This record gives sequence, structure tokens and C-alpha cells, in this order.
Amino acid sequence: MKVICLSTLDKFSRFYLDIERQLKANHTTNISLKIFSLYFSGFLYPLLRFRHSSWISAKAWVLAHFKKTFYLSIINSKNEYKNLKYNDYYRFHSALNRKISKQSLQLQTLAYIDIFDAIFTKDQPDYIISIGDSRLCMEVGIALAKTKNIKIYYIEQGPFNTTFFDDKGVNANISLREKTKITLSNTDARNSLNINQESKTYKYNRSLIYRGLDMALMTLFENTAIYPPDLKYSDLNSYRKNRSYSETKHSDDEPYALLILQVPLDVNMVYHSPHFETHTEILESVYANLPKKLKLVVREHPLFINKYEDTLYNYINENKILIDNTSSLNSAMESARMIIVNNSTVGIEAIFKYKTVVVLGNAFYDNDYVCLKLKNKAALSSLLEEAMDYNPNKINIDSFKYEMYNSVLLQGGISDNSLQSSKSIANQLLTNA
Repeated sequence: MKVICLSTLDKFSRFYLDIERQLKANHTTNISLKIFSLYFSGFLYPLLRFRHSSWISAKAWVLAHFKKTFYLSIINSKNEYKNLKYNDYYRFHSALNRKISKQSLQLQTLAYIDIFDAIFTKDQPDYIISIGDSRLCMEVGIALAKTKNIKIYYIEQGPFNTTFFDDKGVNANISLREKTKITLSNTDARNSLNINQESKTYKYNRSLIYRGLDMALMTLFENTAIYPPDLKYSDLNSYRKNRSYSETKHSDDEPYALLILQVPLDVNMVYHSPHFETHTEILESVYANLPKKLKLVVREHPLFINKYEDTLYNYINENKILIDNTSSLNSAMESARMIIVNNSTVGIEAIFKYKTVVVLGNAFYDNDYVCLKLKNKAALSSLLEEAMDYNPNKINIDSFKYEMYNSVLLQGGISDNSLQSSKSIANQLLTNA
């Protein structure tokens, strides 16, 4: 069995190596698992353990410079290369920062196409496993693998200490969104649930050396030409100043809607937000269309407290909107009349608490039987009014939970100290072999 793994950081390479260990422990024939990583830490982790490892983003950068003249001739004359429309794969990176050169991303894309074409021709892998589905490297590798009929699986950290494992994608691309009402309305599911969302786990302590090396390389070379363009400006949190902002307290007796903010310009905001491009747009639209009976309370993402765009805080100040980052998330959700999300994972937490959830973007949980979904931006006002009297169907929610845990989620997280889901993935690969 031959497996190609697309990784980013060291903690994900660690997860892949445990899949390899589980495969070798339960299989008598030869197992070949190769890891190709975007970041230096993801490359270094398996290398130090004498496993196959490639820093594929750096390799593509070098190839792009060696073949620059040839690649520029392609860019100036064709929209396809090896049957792939190469301009389709770098949208996420272009959105991160306008300083990233379009041409450099095009060159990097063509280099990735050549690299993956050579890998797939030489190794003829049985499986591709990718962490996520929306980075340039992953998108190119997946697209080329599909042309060669290689089986692809996607992994990502899931809610409640789980791992997403699916053959369609992650986030809003997940196969769960294809489920029908009949499947989700299985009333027997409530009696079949055996899910421990509160199980205590210990997380893997990632070495500061790996993180430090990634940050050092970024700091030293990000603004130079000798750094892969698809790695630039990817750690957005490090570029944002922490503003001084006093939170406004609110009374639990006062009815309010809780607006959840998420990481700015992550994959979900770039690829899965059809109605809004920024959190300021979300805030303005929600506030303008909120029923008059409700106050609006904003909750920032823990990693971005006081770090969103200036326009958001200006609007908050002008309209005296409340911010609450100090209450526990559970208590804030419990007290809210409704929870409004774009596509944050907080949405699924709120749904499982049988709360009224309004979803503005596209998410893996945006099923009409468990939440209210914005399908037309002009209908936001009526949707929020509907949410005032919405009564979540507990049977549908339990059925949805059952489907989710029995189709796309595995127990155990990717960053657990003691890994569980890697064994489940290995078993599934062996079963399907």
C-alpha cells in the first residue's frame, strides 16, 4: 500500500506517522507512506525520525525559478497546464494580502503541477490524505490526483475532540451536506447516541523549537523573494496590533442575540462566505436587520480579541454595541435568544445545545432541519424575525448528531497526546485496500 500525505505543521506530520505505525502493525505487506509538508516544521518532524519527508513548498519555489522562462511562456499563452486550469488554485492566498504577486503564485502553481505529476507517476499511490482542502499545494495535488483516479481522503480537526475524515472535503465541502431529510429524520437515532462530548483529553505539547523555526523563517524571509509565495502572510494573527478596548457588560435579563466572530480571512471566510467578505460587513448587516426587541452582543475569537479591522471597532463605538469576551462561551450561549454565526464551529456547539442558530455563510452543519440558513442576503431581516419564534427540533438535532458522528467524524483529535483517530483511519484504509 502506498500513501501520500499532504501536511503543514509538525503536529500533523506526527499524526501521519502514527497512521503509518498503525498500518504497519496491522498489515503484512509493504507499507509506503510519504509526507510532503508546506512548512519547515512539518518537514523536519519526520526527517528527524528517519522517515520520508519533503519540504514541498520550498521545492516548488526552487523549480519555479529554474523553469521560470518556460512557465512564463505557459502563463502568457495558455490557461491550462497538463489539463489543469492553473489560475483556479491560488485564490485563498491572493485574498490574504495584496502584496503577494499574482505571477509568483502562478509560477508556484505550475511548479506544484510538475512536482505532483512526477510523484504520482513514480509512486502510483493508492491514497492521498490531505490536511484540509483549500491551500494551493493541497488544491493542486488533489486536482491532479482526481485526473489519475487516485482515492483521496481529507482530514481536519473536528468539534468536541474529534477528527474529520471524509472523501469529499472538509468545512462546507464535506459529504455530510449531501444528506437528505429522510436520513436525518431517523427517530431511532436518539436512542443510539453514544457520544461523549465532554471527555477529558491531554493535548500534545508541540515543541517550541518547531514553532520557533517556522516563525523565524517567516520573519526573516517573508518580505523577500526567497520565500514561497503560498506561505506568505498565512499567520495573520502575528500581523495585527492588539488595540486597547473596554468591554461593555450586559445583563442576562436583557434579551440579546449573540454574534460570533471568527478568524479573519481564514478558508471559511474566503471560500465559504457567499454574502460577506469582512466581519465589518457581517456586523453592519446583522445590526441593521436585528429585531428591535433584541440587543446585539458581539463575541470575538479568542486569538483575535481587539485585533479585528478598525472599521469594525469604529462601528461598534458609533452604535454602542456590546462586546462580551469575559463570560464563558457556554453561559453566553445559554443566555442568548439566538446565536448568529457566519460559519464558525461555535455554530455546531450551539446547535447541539438546542439553541436557535442563524447561519450566514456555508458550513458543514448548515442543514435546514437543525438551524436557520441565510440563502439570500436581502432576506436577513425576515430570517432574524423568524428566529425570534424558532423552536429547534430536538429529534432532528439528535439525528443530525448521529449522522455526523457515524459518517464524517472519528473519536479523538489530531493534536491529542494519545492518538485514537489515526488508528481508525489506518483501519479504514486497510479495509478499503
